[in-house]
Amino acid sequence: MAACALLALLALPKPSSFAVTRRAFVHAGASAVALGAPAARAVSGGGKDFSGATISGGDFSGQSLRGKEFRQVVALGTNFRGADLRGCSFFKADLTGADFTGALMSGVSLEGANLDRAVFKDAQLDGAFFTDSITAAADISGADFSEALIPPRTVALLCARADADGKNRATSVTTRESLACAE
Repeated sequence: MAACALLALLALPKPSSFAVTRRAFVHAGASAVALGAPAARAVSGGGKDFSGATISGGDFSGQSLRGKEFRQVVALGTNFRGADLRGCSFFKADLTGADFTGALMSGVSLEGANLDRAVFKDAQLDGAFFTDSITAAADISGADFSEALIPPRTVALLCARADADGKNRATSVTTRESLACAE
């Protein structure tokens, strides 16, 4: 029965703000618990996770790191170019100057992360979770933000940037189109 409640939530129309989405998800989780659903357990998918580590200057380019935890890492100037980071969590990570050029980042959590001077050129960020820190990124040209959860005020700031241009090489979606910027 709890699974039905969660499936019903997924079928709801997309809300206009990130805050509503978060509340809806928390409400659905609370409903599932109230209906007797077993508690969820986090599973890393095997292999090394990096939560809390200092990986500054590291080279993860081209690596498959799907679903790994990078929560609260210090990753200053770290190279993630072309890496498969789908489903990873970078919650409250310090990613100052990190390079995510061409990375696969569908469903990534970048909530509360320091993205000062980070590069997202041609990154696939569909369905990713952002806070306003994305505005501090150095380059978003060609990035595909389709279905990403970004606060509306932050979307407006991204649309006003000169580098909110270009077409993603893999998805052929323009950055402005993926952000639903006004023409």
